[in-house]
Amino acid sequence: MLKKILLALVLFGSAPAYAEDATKPYLPDLLKKASYLNAWNGMLASESVPAWVKNYAKSFTGPATPSKNVAVSGEPYTLAWVCKAHDCGDNQLYVLFAPGAKQAWGLMILNGDNRSWLGRPDTAIQAAILSGVE
Repeated sequence: MLKKILLALVLFGSAPAYAEDATKPYLPDLLKKASYLNAWNGMLASESVPAWVKNYAKSFTGPATPSKNVAVSGEPYTLAWVCKAHDCGDNQLYVLFAPGAKQAWGLMILNGDNRSWLGRPDTAIQAAILSGVE
């Protein structure tokens, strides 16, 4: 029983700090749409990322939370989050999609606080992504 409680604390304690809205789509739901998948693939095209990130759009393995709308220059962008199954604390990915999923950018957090930007986001996009990070 203690193991289950500790596991729940680890899983829920490592989720993003923003409020969840169960009516918003999760990242795997977004990636089932061609425009979001294309933006995801474009974000990763020239990036060096761990295998779990490369394979996520195929396997959808990893805890996720409902997406969130965040404003960039007054326009609603979609921020989603996922982590590596059984290793969330050291493997997280935040992905921001432009309106209409025309483009995507990401923030990968590995090994505690080793951060890497994906898709070459400008400072406004970085700030929008960081709004969803603890």
